Amino acid sequence: MEIDEDGETLAPGETTLVDGFRRVSPAPQPLALARLRELLLEAASAGATLSRAGLEGFGSWRFVATLCGTEWARGSRRSSLAALRILRRRLQALGARPTSFEAAAALPAGSPVHLTGIIRPLRPGRAKSHIWLHREVNSHNVRLAVEEGHDFLLMGDEDRTARVIAARGHLINADRLEAGQRVSVFGAVDRVLASASVERGGRDLAVRAGDDAPLLVRLVGADLKARDENADRTL
Repeated sequence: MEIDEDGETLAPGETTLVDGFRRVSPAPQPLALARLRELLLEAASAGATLSRAGLEGFGSWRFVATLCGTEWARGSRRSSLAALRILRRRLQALGARPTSFEAAAALPAGSPVHLTGIIRPLRPGRAKSHIWLHREVNSHNVRLAVEEGHDFLLMGDEDRTARVIAARGHLINADRLEAGQRVSVFGAVDRVLASASVERGGRDLAVRAGDDAPLLVRLVGADLKARDENADRTL
C-alpha cells in the first residue's frame, strides 16, 4: 500500500534518500508492545544500574514502541533467558558512559561505540531544517508511523567530528532533532573518505548501524531537560 500525503508518496518500509532514509511502518501490535515492555522492566530490574539508566533514557513508553519489532528487540516475543540477556546488554549499552572521539578513532571497524556531541548539518540546506523527524499519518483508518533521518556530523568536546550515517537508525526519546542540539549516538565504528584529504585517501571516523543492531540516537543535555519540563515522563 502506498500513501499519498500532500502530493508525496510514502511507500511502506525504509526508503533511501540522498542523505538518509524515510521509514513508514504500522503501529506495533498492543500485545507485542506489552510483551516488550514486560521484558524490558524485568531486564532492568534484574540487571545493574546501567540497565535501569538505559531504560530511563527512553523517557516514555511511546518511544520504546519505536523499537518494537526491530532487530534491537529481536527475541522479545518469546519468553526465554536468552531474550532477557540480549535486552539487558542492549540496555546496559544505552546506560554506559560515552567513549571519547580519540578512543573511538582507534577502534576497529564494526566495534560498538557510544559518542556524544553537538549536531552539525552535513549539507548546508539542513542548517535550518530538521535532522530527524517522527510523525504520524492516517490512511483508511490505519495509523502509520513515519520516521525520517538525515546523515549529520557529530562534533565532540575534543573538537573532533564523526559522520553519523542515518540508515537503519531510530530516534528513541524525541520527535525532532535540529542542528545545534546535543545527542548521544549508539552504533558501530566505520570509516568514510575524508573530504579534506581525498587525494591522500584519508579516512574519517563514522558511526553507522551495526550488523545485528540499528543505529540509535538520543537527545541529551539542555534540550532534553527543557522537553521533560513540559512533558509527562512515564518511565
